[in-house]
Amino acid sequence: MSMDKRNRSRRREARGLSSAFLDREKISWSKKLNILWWFGNDSEQTVYQADWYHPGWTQWRRKLMWNLRNPLQNFRAYVIGVQDRNYKLSVLHGNPDPLVVQRNDVNEAGFQVTKLILESGLQLPFASYSGKHVVWYAGWQPSGFFGVKFNLHKEIGR
Repeated sequence: MSMDKRNRSRRREARGLSSAFLDREKISWSKKLNILWWFGNDSEQTVYQADWYHPGWTQWRRKLMWNLRNPLQNFRAYVIGVQDRNYKLSVLHGNPDPLVVQRNDVNEAGFQVTKLILESGLQLPFASYSGKHVVWYAGWQPSGFFGVKFNLHKEIGR
């Protein structure tokens, strides 16, 4: 399945405090059980399509570093993540846009709390915080991608 088809299915029915992610094509269990496949990145462009990625480097170095820059993408998107599943997304707290991952992306501070509700009824949580000194998140992002992040920020000029 192409990246374009996955992206098109992501934003259907977005309406304020909730959104539905529909028409997603499931990844086969044979892929999900292949540990080597976990290290790939099926949902993004390749290094050959990314002219912006270190154009001054040799091709072998670009390819090596591209493959190391986001390890376990397929694992986080499709094995523990749910990017190949249909679900509804609800905002429990924070910015009303259900696609907001961290509030500093929309020039705000504070918590963003959402939940994904799979067709089976299973609910998957996501929480993030954006503040003056720290940005963190944990859980299943609006895209279905599972992630954990913790960044400290230094004040400029100190």
